[in-house]
Amino acid sequence: MYDFAKKQKEQKTALQKIRAGRIATKVRILAARDSCPLCKSFEGAYEFDDVPELPHEGCSHPDGCRCFYAPVLDRFGP
Repeated sequence: MYDFAKKQKEQKTALQKIRAGRIATKVRILAARDSCPLCKSFEGAYEFDDVPELPHEGCSHPDGCRCFYAPVLDRFGP
């Protein structure tokens, strides 16, 4: 059974870890290959202040929103 509140807490924690790492310049939302159209529409890179909250409330996939955050690492060097 899909637990929206649990997934929301997990995604919030994941976003906080990406921010705290201080090496990501942006955050990317990735969606599963068979995601619903709503989730696919949110795929892409976002500034930290503009990133949408996950999971998406309007997701229509039977297994719920499976999108996740990933860091954008575009800095070079140590």
